[in-house]
Amino acid sequence: MTRKLVIGAAFAVVALVAATALRSQPAQDPLDPLKIAPDTHKLALENAFVRVLDVHVPPGKTEPRHRHPHGLSVYFTDWDVKVTREGAQPEVRQRKAGTFQWSEAIVHTIENVGKTEGHVLRIELKF
Repeated sequence: MTRKLVIGAAFAVVALVAATALRSQPAQDPLDPLKIAPDTHKLALENAFVRVLDVHVPPGKTEPRHRHPHGLSVYFTDWDVKVTREGAQPEVRQRKAGTFQWSEAIVHTIENVGKTEGHVLRIELKF
């Protein structure tokens, strides 16, 4: 009886460790901009609390549909961008160097419709 109890406990510990390891791994998001637009989005920093993306969008570039969780965008250049949110009409917006903007989670496409590169630091919260 004791041997069966020890073997059962060992299996329970292995199952618990495996479940914890699987839960700690982030789910692969098919709309992750690092996967969808690796030419414009680079990982600058990531930890348990934030993911920071360094984004460079050249003039005329259209990024495919992708997702961002809620977070803060910091603009390093003046540029004009056409943002098409999922289910909404496109909007052209001017971004000014030295400004920042909070946004809730979003699925969108963007197009740099200006004459200068868009340079953005995107700080995405993980909670």
